[in-house]
Amino acid sequence: MSRTLDRTDRSARLQAAWDAAWNHGVVDALNDLLSPAYLRRRGPAGTEQDRAEFKASISAVREAFPDLRTEIEDLAEDGDRVAVRWHSTGRHTGTFLGVPPTGRTVEVSGATFARFDGDTVTEEWVTFDSRQLLESLGIITTGHAAAIDPDQVRGVHRKFITGVTVVTTDDNGTPKGLAVNAFSSISLDPPMVLVCVQRSSSTHPALHRSTHLGISILAADQLDVAKTFASKNENKFADISWTPGTHGAPLIDGSSAQLEVEIAERLEVGSHTVFTGRVTSARHDERAPLVYSGGGFFDISQTAPLPW
Repeated sequence: MSRTLDRTDRSARLQAAWDAAWNHGVVDALNDLLSPAYLRRRGPAGTEQDRAEFKASISAVREAFPDLRTEIEDLAEDGDRVAVRWHSTGRHTGTFLGVPPTGRTVEVSGATFARFDGDTVTEEWVTFDSRQLLESLGIITTGHAAAIDPDQVRGVHRKFITGVTVVTTDDNGTPKGLAVNAFSSISLDPPMVLVCVQRSSSTHPALHRSTHLGISILAADQLDVAKTFASKNENKFADISWTPGTHGAPLIDGSSAQLEVEIAERLEVGSHTVFTGRVTSARHDERAPLVYSGGGFFDISQTAPLPW
């Protein structure tokens, strides 16, 4: 009978096998880590690979990038799940994705989410910044030389009016959260939403290892709450009234609307991670929402609707 590994054992074995396979090409080091029934899903399309196909793909990548280095930036465990944030670099000296060698140094950031069954990994889901990869290879031409002045782009964004949300999660009993205005509905059937979170945020690691997040759309009289969650204060919840949702995500009391969301995908895009998910609970009332535009906050209840 095989024993169930503790968290330290799992993390150590995963990191050792990862280093051997990706950084040294010893793909058979994965045999003891990955279940014979292992299945890997890549990208938004969920392209599937079994264990043999995954090992072959590592070998193919290393043929194109012989000096490949893949570093684990963060690793977190929750029950039978392990989340890994990683960053890869390598010089393109062999054909890859049909692209002849360019001699360029290619960089890619991503995340892998593994599910253990006892001592072995049975499933993995992988997401990475495909734009970053394609740009590094020269497949797409959005290089820095052709980029729009970031101040111009920032000025455009400042013209767009948004609500103000606080995105939260329960991190092993500790509430974590930040102010976010990059929130949007994706669909109503099924009810899906997304939020964009900068990877440098102190809340980002907690969101990455969570299964659920909370979204509180702040009311017009909650400017102080917005300022608190936009700050770098380490204990943002100290003076905030909140209630845990069904799945534990903190929901801010007094907000004009609240959602609890089961995280579906984590997409690495530029400097941010896009979290998409299915709404599991929702409520709203008649409180006017807090509005943000051009670096300032506004009370929408003080404006009159235009006739149309």
